[in-house]
Amino acid sequence: MQAKAKKFIFIAILIIGCIITSFISTDNKEKSLPMGSMLQSAQTAVPSKSAQQKTVRVQVSGAVLEPGIYDVPASCRVEEAIAAAGGMTGNADSERVNLVRKVRDGMQIRVPVKKAARTSRTQRKSAQAKSGLGESASKKYGSAKAGSGRNNSMMQNVRINSASARELQQLPGIGPALAQRIVETRNSGRFTSAEDLLRVPGIGKAKLAKLRNYVEVD
Repeated sequence: MQAKAKKFIFIAILIIGCIITSFISTDNKEKSLPMGSMLQSAQTAVPSKSAQQKTVRVQVSGAVLEPGIYDVPASCRVEEAIAAAGGMTGNADSERVNLVRKVRDGMQIRVPVKKAARTSRTQRKSAQAKSGLGESASKKYGSAKAGSGRNNSMMQNVRINSASARELQQLPGIGPALAQRIVETRNSGRFTSAEDLLRVPGIGKAKLAKLRNYVEVD
């Protein structure tokens, strides 16, 4: 009888030990769950910082509502850069622009005008040339052009190292965007001669030839 009692007590202790071990194991698992969640949150937070988009600077010109220089995400397409410039005008020739092309830093995106629009302007000029009024108007235009080729006695030279962006716009062929680029370029290094204007994006040898007699290096 005593042997049976001891055996029964041993079995009872063994069962109780298994139950206690089971509770301890379950409790440890429940405590480990928040730590796992925290690690997972930390791992997902790291890519979010590295996934921050870099920006590139592009110039959008031509048949758009607001031509200029824009900072856009490096992963965007030409279509999104044009949208940043206010979108295309009504006479824009969208079929001649690769809208799905990825942009790159320093890229110039020019939206051309439809050929039909250019043709209509040519036709209007031809009609004026055929009429008597058109002939007289063309003579006036010719004389005005001759006088404005320099307009030497009327226009003063613009000092490209000290002139404001508004003053720079007095130069022939210089709009707001190009005037701003001239200011930005000289901020990184003053101009020592008129030829230094070739450092400005958008000014080539042909445009420099038109500006040479109008600028002064101070």
